[in-house]
Amino acid sequence: MGRHVLLVDDDPELTLAVDRQLAELGYDAVVVTSGEDALRALEENLRVDVLLTEVRLRDIDGRELAWAVSRKRPFVRVAFMGHGLSDEPLGVRDAPFLRKPFSAPALATALAQALPLRRSAHP
Repeated sequence: MGRHVLLVDDDPELTLAVDRQLAELGYDAVVVTSGEDALRALEENLRVDVLLTEVRLRDIDGRELAWAVSRKRPFVRVAFMGHGLSDEPLGVRDAPFLRKPFSAPALATALAQALPLRRSAHP
């Protein structure tokens, strides 16, 4: 199982907490605060097994980011997080969603269930 996570969220307190949870679970995380930073990180030879992204980023929608990542690296698995989606569908089948705040066991489960995005899931 891949142990390298690209964590994308613009909330510094949350990223610090999730980074700690990831470390406790045995994951290595690279933390970025925007979708643009995530895409730049992928331009480097950074190893990424799982993308864990906030759905509502300031600069790009987390779903759009996930699709951009999957085009560059089709085997990267994806999980989303956010405060709630109300009636707005994710539009991405089989990608786990973590409702903030979440526990380390919930995070571990979501990362284990994360799968690469598939074209059939794109709206």
